[in-house]
Amino acid sequence: MSRKGSVPRYTLHKATGQARVRINGKDHYLGEYRSPESQERYSQLIAQWQRQTTSIPTNVTVGQLSMMFMGWAETHYVKNGHQTSEVNLLRDALKRLNRIAATMPVDDIRPRILKQVREPMIASGLARTTINATVRRIRRVVKWGVGEEIVRAETLVALQAVPDLKRGRSAAKETEQVKPAPRAHIEAIEGHVKSAVWAMVQLQLVTGMRPGEVRIMRAYDIDMSANVWIYRPETHKTEHHGCDRVVVIGPRGQEIIRDWLTLDLHAPLFSTPQGNTYRKDSYRNAIFRGCRKADVPAWFPNQLRHNFATDARRAGGLEAAQVMLGHSNMSTTEIYAERDLAKAAEIVAKIG
Repeated sequence: MSRKGSVPRYTLHKATGQARVRINGKDHYLGEYRSPESQERYSQLIAQWQRQTTSIPTNVTVGQLSMMFMGWAETHYVKNGHQTSEVNLLRDALKRLNRIAATMPVDDIRPRILKQVREPMIASGLARTTINATVRRIRRVVKWGVGEEIVRAETLVALQAVPDLKRGRSAAKETEQVKPAPRAHIEAIEGHVKSAVWAMVQLQLVTGMRPGEVRIMRAYDIDMSANVWIYRPETHKTEHHGCDRVVVIGPRGQEIIRDWLTLDLHAPLFSTPQGNTYRKDSYRNAIFRGCRKADVPAWFPNQLRHNFATDARRAGGLEAAQVMLGHSNMSTTEIYAERDLAKAAEIVAKIG
């Protein structure tokens, strides 16, 4: 493959105020200059141009690489026919980079550029973990460019020399570790939420399901042939890694589910008053409203997973909790499984 030819540029057509790109001598008008729609159209045309050309583009700017990458990302980060949230997170990361270096040749990016991206994020009070994730996404875009032979490998190597911000060693905001929701605060909302919401809350507590897994639960996905039921969600968080997700449901969970079974095996077990599946925000907001009505501090549905993790670890140990939560490694389980300090205090009182 020969290395020749620059990437066709995204430019302003002054007479019309539109964005324009000239590819193989033909002008393509993309819509209002700098609008998201024109940039998306540009990325589509460049992606098509890349597939048709036999040359490797040279002199690519950061802005051009960003548009080419997003054209690819919008078709790559798709799950069950819908773009995942990763697309918007990547777009945000690239916006931050382009504010500093949009017209810079991509091979001129140096570690100081990544540090410049971080500085306003730190100043605005964003969490250290969010800032680190943003920088990693920028490096991922550059790595993609290396794979497409658009970016030199040494450019990526240089950017990899920028370490993550470390806890307690930067001015970045630290987030508090997520804790289990206090049992009293959970019980307080029972009379202040819809029965379907309360059933989902209780089911999360006894199974460790993620909020998204309980929201989409269907009878069709549950094997009820044995004493312990097995639920395999239609979709789940780690399926794109080829991981299988199995939720074990014991007697208490089965009792909750039986009250919601219908003849329609493909219908969601728990639905809104309008008959729709609860969305991520509608489930969370229903809990928040219940907390306000009960006059208790608000808690998140994902905290219920931490409640279960603590109970599972206490009952069966860390390895058992790992299996039930569907984690690929024990370090992740450690995050969820709050140590049983009461038990530790009891032992210490006896021996010391």
